[in-house]
Amino acid sequence: MHEPRARGVSLWLMPEGEVGGRLTALVASLAARLGTAPFPPHVTLLPGIEGVPDGEVLAVSRTLAGGLRPLAVRLVGAEGRDEPFRCLFARASADAPLVSAHAAASRAFGREPDPAFFPHLSLVYGALGAEVKERLAAELRSEACTAFAALRLHAWRTEGEVVAWREIGSFAFPPA
Repeated sequence: MHEPRARGVSLWLMPEGEVGGRLTALVASLAARLGTAPFPPHVTLLPGIEGVPDGEVLAVSRTLAGGLRPLAVRLVGAEGRDEPFRCLFARASADAPLVSAHAAASRAFGREPDPAFFPHLSLVYGALGAEVKERLAAELRSEACTAFAALRLHAWRTEGEVVAWREIGSFAFPPA
């Protein structure tokens, strides 16, 4: 199976604790079952930061994280699309704090907020047939309905194949 590739640095919100463990195990088991690459569960706040040295990305991310607060990320069911990084995913509720965090991250890196911002936590990367995605989405619907507290901003170098992705920094949000 052809593996999808990403670019630059991405800013993620990642589940921690028990929910993080469950979602990590779910992504890993789906990858083993389907022959796809496993990856850490995350909701992308801002993808594809390119042409900015890591030191500057980290400095901006640290400042950004200092201006955010912990936020609840609610996952509201499983679905699939014909897009490599949205092959099978749990949709995240586009609550005002999450949308505001995306807008703040966009502005911090000199971008306009994406009007098509679509928060989600991917479960499978790649390409699956429509019937397989439908069956898996139905099978995972209750498991994918969960919530987690995003407590940190994670900066990941997301260039090339998924197995090559690496975290370059992580910054705690100040308490609410």
